[in-house]
Amino acid sequence: MIPVGKLKSNLQFNKNLGDLVEVMKLAATSQFNQFRLRQEPSLEFINLLDDLFGVLLGVGIGNDLLKPRDDLPALLVLISSDEGFLGELNFLLANSLLNARRHNDIIACTGGQGANYLREVHVDFSLFDSPGEKLDTKVLASLRDYILGLYLKRKVGRVYIIYSKFISISAQQVETEAILPLPKDPQMQRISIKDLLVEPNLQSVIEGWVKSWLDFRLYQIFWSSKISELAARIMHLEGSVQELRKINSRLNMEYFKYLHGLSDKSIREITAARLINKEK
Repeated sequence: MIPVGKLKSNLQFNKNLGDLVEVMKLAATSQFNQFRLRQEPSLEFINLLDDLFGVLLGVGIGNDLLKPRDDLPALLVLISSDEGFLGELNFLLANSLLNARRHNDIIACTGGQGANYLREVHVDFSLFDSPGEKLDTKVLASLRDYILGLYLKRKVGRVYIIYSKFISISAQQVETEAILPLPKDPQMQRISIKDLLVEPNLQSVIEGWVKSWLDFRLYQIFWSSKISELAARIMHLEGSVQELRKINSRLNMEYFKYLHGLSDKSIREITAARLINKEK
């Protein structure tokens, strides 16, 4: 049996720890709500890009951006978090990357947690800054240029992004999305426009469109990943609160059981002493 002094000390420690976790959960919930107030990626914009894609198909966008090159390595980009308290989310993301990786594939990573895991398993990778809660477009642009540079220079034949897709505050899904070659919708129709003037030239227009499309997709992916991260942190902290409550309930029971036993022993001893005195 744990000594009563130790039980009391454990109860006080767990109470203080529970209060701290509750504060952290409230802060995470506030952070989640503030992030949700940000403008979500506009679906109208991606629809306009898709319409332009149909025009580019009509004038000839080129096979390099449409057909995979399976003889080349793939680029796998892992989107992880910089902070902890995410339960198994970063672990699942890293494992998904490792399960998809072939021996010659190139790995890139954003977020310190994923980078730490990849170092532990001795995987070579390129580390990029995380865009943070503000989803810094300059950081996203540097990752976009890295991805597009490897693909256009024929160093990789496919590009995949592994990230956490937001479903709800209690559910996040590990997603592996192919972004290059361009994911061509089978229903996408080539739009033929007569007397179409392309300035300064078709190649520049195609490169500009691809950059805009990648910028938008990366923004969407990082937005989903960030809100998933915040939701997972809330649920993990809530789980910690519930676990501490269970531990405290058990410690309280042991503490009061000990006090009850001590009181019962004292009453029996006093009663026995009184009976002995009466017999005398």
